[in-house]
Amino acid sequence: MTTDQTYLDTAHLLRRAGFGAGPKEIAAAAQRGIESTTSALLHPEKTPDTMQDDDLIARLASLVPERKNGKMPVQVVKMWWTQKMLATPNPLVEKMTLFWHGHFATKLTGDGDDMLVQNRTFREHALGNFRTLTLAVSRDPAMLRYLNGNQNFKAHPNENYARELMELFTCGIGNYTEDDVKAAARAFSGWNTRGGGFAFFPPRHDNDPKTFMGKTGNWNGDDIVDILCAHPATAKRLCTQLFSYFAYTDPEPSVVNALVNTYYSSGYDIKAVVSQILRSKAFYSPKARYALIKSPAQFVIGTVKMLELEPAFLIKPSDISLTDDIAAAAPGATTTVTPAQRRKSLQVNRLAGLTLAMRSMGQDLLAPPSVKGWDGNEAWINTTTLQNRVAFGDRLTRSQVLFRYMAPQVAELAQQRSLTLQAAWTDYLAEALGPLPLGTETRQTLIAYASEAPVASPPAGGVLTAATGGGGVAARRARRRALAQGGEATGSDGRMLSLIPLIMGTPEYQVC
Repeated sequence: MTTDQTYLDTAHLLRRAGFGAGPKEIAAAAQRGIESTTSALLHPEKTPDTMQDDDLIARLASLVPERKNGKMPVQVVKMWWTQKMLATPNPLVEKMTLFWHGHFATKLTGDGDDMLVQNRTFREHALGNFRTLTLAVSRDPAMLRYLNGNQNFKAHPNENYARELMELFTCGIGNYTEDDVKAAARAFSGWNTRGGGFAFFPPRHDNDPKTFMGKTGNWNGDDIVDILCAHPATAKRLCTQLFSYFAYTDPEPSVVNALVNTYYSSGYDIKAVVSQILRSKAFYSPKARYALIKSPAQFVIGTVKMLELEPAFLIKPSDISLTDDIAAAAPGATTTVTPAQRRKSLQVNRLAGLTLAMRSMGQDLLAPPSVKGWDGNEAWINTTTLQNRVAFGDRLTRSQVLFRYMAPQVAELAQQRSLTLQAAWTDYLAEALGPLPLGTETRQTLIAYASEAPVASPPAGGVLTAATGGGGVAARRARRRALAQGGEATGSDGRMLSLIPLIMGTPEYQVC
């Protein structure tokens, strides 16, 4: 493991303010300096996002020609967002989008269109003004439907959104009364949707005076949001949540108070608070290092990014040119499959597999378990989810395509350090997946495992076996065929790749 402190600090920053990065990206960022890297993360407007989002979403949606109720499947949005997290030039924006998704938790299983709109709202205001974001969420069609705001009328007030706005989104339990809930519900009456967007219906709004948080007036929804964003409990609660998301849980009162001061002095500016966190001594303190249990999104996206495997998962809109391409390459299809069709199918399936992996670990994107969102940290780990984390690593070991991306870097490391290939694989994975401080005994055990004689596997279509893993023209041709077809890595290659799930199953790898 490298002992260069700037490199270690940069790796820590990129894990927390994003989803992690591979050794090359970390080294380049360390060369630019911590301050320069932090500034770039906080100023996404300086790095335009050129991803072809609309085109990709449309192509993914074309794979599901029959839409339920005319709505885009939520799975399309999940896949698009997964790719966004993998390839974004602004990782802090995506990390904050994930934060707000858990904070303003919403679930509409049958409406990808509204969930897409909400996701883009989180992204637009990710580092913006908290009052502006909270007001936008209050008018968001997905939220209005999820918490029954669209059923809130003067004659029959619906209290669901008003209650959760205070209990979960702003000041928290103990800082409001039942009368405050009733008053807030009346203030939001008449807020609804029309044509897929927000609409206000004056005849359905309660214009009578209301007493909320000890103040009386003819309050509307905007006024409620203003009062709550100014509430001291909201400031303390939000600043604590943000610090716990980026640094460590249960921050000291002095740390929180300093952030609360920034929250008010900046006019509720999220970027100012996050900037203070990322530039604080506490963020780089020993207490913060490897102190947070990885969420499934952090685990899956981070693993791919740290191993620099993004090219194996990212898809271009042109990869989905025709529905027939994917249908032809589906398992059991009788249509003749061209190599181009198979590559497209594999690429789309690999990306979809990442969203399924997160779900198996307990985080189904766009489908939180309740309005409370996910509990996080220790709640991420149980017998089933830990097994699925290791299973994800095991699936990575089986793809010869992924081996192709890592092998050149390992060979370079072996040459630089005069290591055996097995030792180079061990050191490469330990440094890329962290860096993780492997003890001498653990390192030697892993090297010994990778050095064991490979066991031959029965040949299968496109699968690289021990028999084809050696030298010679025939072996090299077989290897290239397996690579091209996305075959399974076996033999000596598979033995070294199988170090991945071994490392990913360690306690050290569950934290970031």
